[in-house]
Amino acid sequence: MAVPNDELVSTTETDHLKRNTIGVAGMVFMVVAATAPLTAMASNLSIGLAFGVGEGLVGLLLLVGILLAVFTAGYVVLSRRVINAGAYYAFIGYGLGKASGSASAFVATIAYNLAAAGMIAATGYFTDIAVSSMTDIDLPWYVYGALALLVTAALGFIGVEITKRVTSLVSIAQFVIIIWLGVAILVQRPEGFSLDVFAPDRMFEGNLALSLVFCVLSFAGFEATAIYGEEARAARRSIKVATYCALALLVLIFMGSTWSIVAAFSDVQAVAAQDPGGLIFATADLYLGGWSEQMLSLLVAFSFLAAAVAFHNMASRYMFALGRSGLLPHRCADVNPRFGTPQVSGAIQIAISLIVLIPFVIAKSDPIINLFPAVSGITSLSILGLMIGCSLSVVVASYRGLLEGESMWSSRIAPAVAGLLLAAIGVIVIINYQDVTGSSSWVVAAMPAIPVIGAIYGAVIYRRGRGHDLEKHLAD
Repeated sequence: MAVPNDELVSTTETDHLKRNTIGVAGMVFMVVAATAPLTAMASNLSIGLAFGVGEGLVGLLLLVGILLAVFTAGYVVLSRRVINAGAYYAFIGYGLGKASGSASAFVATIAYNLAAAGMIAATGYFTDIAVSSMTDIDLPWYVYGALALLVTAALGFIGVEITKRVTSLVSIAQFVIIIWLGVAILVQRPEGFSLDVFAPDRMFEGNLALSLVFCVLSFAGFEATAIYGEEARAARRSIKVATYCALALLVLIFMGSTWSIVAAFSDVQAVAAQDPGGLIFATADLYLGGWSEQMLSLLVAFSFLAAAVAFHNMASRYMFALGRSGLLPHRCADVNPRFGTPQVSGAIQIAISLIVLIPFVIAKSDPIINLFPAVSGITSLSILGLMIGCSLSVVVASYRGLLEGESMWSSRIAPAVAGLLLAAIGVIVIINYQDVTGSSSWVVAAMPAIPVIGAIYGAVIYRRGRGHDLEKHLAD
């Protein structure tokens, strides 16, 4: 197919990540690692059950899954034309122009770097809980966080071949325990599984904004399939198949696990409100026995570690793509000659995590209570903004004649519908931002200005002549 001449720049092998290192299954597990179903149940979804729409969260997850399926129709259209480690920003730049792509690049980079730091903190926090419950050892969370940071750095440096094996094992372990718990609840309390969870009056009563943002956050690793496109075998086909498979798998896991927790109690909202973070542990203790609590707490810690590794890889690949395009110093595009990984960008990401976490260590702040609200707010708004931009890019690219051969549904109708609905969710989140973060702090309320500043900076430096290779990996 033809693309504008000014968007094609020749490239050399020296600025490529290692090719043919990951297939469909590996890409799916990297998405699952980033979304971390078990950690979502221990945090996001439990909070949604407690303070959101309650049992209606099950139906809301289905609606969000359908919305993401509609979004994916346009997303895979662009994945057939753009293969780039900075997926969303190249996708957005393809239809909306390089300045918009540059702006979105910094939004994604900020969001994924903060998410990686947040997952490291959570790993330390839940590892402390797991270790102290099984032994007499009680160390500060940041000691375990430092170990998690070292493991993350090592796995990121070695590359996706070893990382996908680690994350696959953790993901499979999560599936086993979630399914095991669901079956136990089904056997012991089958009457709890009611179709009322899909009733509109259940899905839209309560704090809808809080529930929506946590539903969206549950799918926060959705972009990982395209991010690994340069390292994938048969990239265009792999991205499409992996994206749809990952989405279907996540919808089933999130819906099934949430429905199981709802079925486990006569009034799940009241139980969850007492201790949202302990909801899944209490459920496992009740239906699987006391032995399961310790195992589950350890698995939750490993799940957060897998998520930290996934977001570290996503953030470092964004910075690699920005360095290659000229939006960041070119050293960020340095690739390790042995492992084919973005070694400088990976080191920078670890440094950013340290910069984010050290103030919380010095202040002796609780990482879950103080750090997570800010991270969740920024990440949710950033991801929504990127997905809206991607949807708009598909529509504009279609009208510019860049998507010849694509159906009306995938190139115009689906992305337009998805973009409008995602924008509506974004408005709801902004209006109810204090409820979403659970914090009244003006500092937390002002945090979304960070990705906005990043977007402005990205657009400005492109306009000043940088980022000339922004879309160098368009298909020819």
